[in-house]
Amino acid sequence: MTIRTFLHGFIKSSFFALIIVIVACHKEFNTKGGAEGVGKATTSSVMSSMVLILISDYSLTSLLVALKIK
Repeated sequence: MTIRTFLHGFIKSSFFALIIVIVACHKEFNTKGGAEGVGKATTSSVMSSMVLILISDYSLTSLLVALKIK
């Protein structure tokens, strides 16, 4: 493993964690409807996070490769 590979993984995983936290907090703090609402908000949070991570993975990889982070 090179330092470049390690840095790419570290940077990307930090962004992914930030996306998950922001989406989950937004969805869960705006939950209504009791236990059923919590279940729907959690499912929505997971699906939204997955899509945003997929999009950001492509974008971050392109950016990190273009910047040639070492």
